[in-house]
Parts: sequence; structure tokens; C-alpha cells
Amino acid sequence: MQKTKISSNRGLNRLQGSSKKVDKPVEIFGVPIFGTRKVEVLNKIGLQRKEMLHLTTVNSEYVMEARRNNKFKEILAHTWTVVDSWGVMWALRLLAVAQGKQVERVSGVELVEEILKRASGKGEKVFLLGAQPGIAEKAATEMARRYPGARYAWFEGARTVAVEESEEASMTIAKINGFEPDYLLVAYGSPWQDIWIEENRPYLRTRVAMGVGGVLDEWAGVVSICPKWLDQLGLKWGWRVIHEPWRWKRVLKVLHFGALVIWKKVSSSFAL
Repeated sequence: MQKTKISSNRGLNRLQGSSKKVDKPVEIFGVPIFGTRKVEVLNKIGLQRKEMLHLTTVNSEYVMEARRNNKFKEILAHTWTVVDSWGVMWALRLLAVAQGKQVERVSGVELVEEILKRASGKGEKVFLLGAQPGIAEKAATEMARRYPGARYAWFEGARTVAVEESEEASMTIAKINGFEPDYLLVAYGSPWQDIWIEENRPYLRTRVAMGVGGVLDEWAGVVSICPKWLDQLGLKWGWRVIHEPWRWKRVLKVLHFGALVIWKKVSSSFAL
């Protein structure tokens, strides 16, 4: 059977103008940040709505991907984006592009925790999709132990989501919709998880969908969790490279992002 690459074209025309965002977003290299404060983001999650809310946690890698991938950049313009990393926070402050708004970091780890608290308190359903074999099940088991009031289901989905077959996508969507989750947490990795959510938005029956990257690995206990004090210093990336050396190529993107921010700051200063 012929395989096709995921394309973000499908549904993008429908997306144009579909997300009503009243306030002008903060932008970093053309990537908008709509959720600037934690309380605002949590309120957004808690709202009942007819249209699915797609949450995206933006870090420096997302910004760099959006610079080279126009389709991904367009997708980010139609999701509810929040600041995930201290690198993006640093860039917003250095470049003074917050337009007087108070911008807070709301990490993916933190958002998942808040979602589980809400789901447990209201008896809601959480569906975990993706990650390596066995990870989603282990993560769901730990989530159920800590937040037993919620109901959980999981599915590994396509092994190579970039060339997912239509039958695979249909099976995955059928499993999700059969469970009728309130929250869908997708761990297909960046940028594929957010592309997949938008690609299949018309068919998904859930209130909130969110790409969670390696968060399920942490819940499953297969990776070392970065100490909070290191995270607060903005050094989580270093911790992860030490414990997951295969990530070293991703660090180059972080460094490239930092260099771009500094160059933009210096060049704008000379322009004055």
C-alpha cells in the first residue's frame, strides 16, 4: 500500500479565521504566543467548547522549526500557543517584544499535571497516544495511581507518523473517538505531534488536544526527571543531554536560536 507523508495543507483553509483570538499575540520570530499567563491558560483549558482546543507549548526548537517550515508556522498561528522554555522567555525579555504584557512560562510538564488534576476532580477521560512501545501504558498506570479520579486509555498509534497510512490514522482516530476523551495527549515528537493533531482536527472528538513530547517518558519513569532548581535556571536541556546523549543535535538548535536572538538584539541596537 502506498504511503504518503503527512501534509498540513488539509484543513488549513478551514482554520483560517476559525480561531477567534481577540488580543494581539506576543510574537517571537513570527511565532505567536497567545497564552501569556498561567491563569489565562488554565481558564482556557477549563472552558466548555464546541470546537476542540489545540494547545501547543512553544520552545526554541519549535521557533527554529517554524522558521524553516512555513506549514508548521501556519499551524502554530492557529493553535493556542504558550511559552514552554526559559530560552523563549529570555528571548522575549531581551528583545522587548512582550508589548507590556506579563508573560509567564507554562511548561508542558506543568500543563499535563494541571490537566490530570482537573480530570481527576471531575471524573473526566484522558487518552494517551504515541511514545515508544509500552510507554503510554506505563504512564497511564502512574497517572491513575496519582490521579485516580480520572479515566485513562492509551494507544501507540503509527510507528512512523511522518508516513502514516490512511488505515493507520483511521484506526487511531476510531480508538480515540470510541473512548470519547476530554483530553488527548499526543507523544509523536516535534513537530509531528502538532501536525498530526491539526491534520486530523475535523475527525477528533475531544475537548482539548496537546502535543506532549517526552512528558509521557517522565510519567513512565524511563527517563531521569530534571531537578526543579536546574529547570528554574534554564538548564533542563543540559540535564537531558547528559542523561539522553542522543539529544545533542537538538542542543545545536537551541544554540542557534540563542545566536539569532543576540544578533537581532545587536542589529536592532545599531539600527537606532
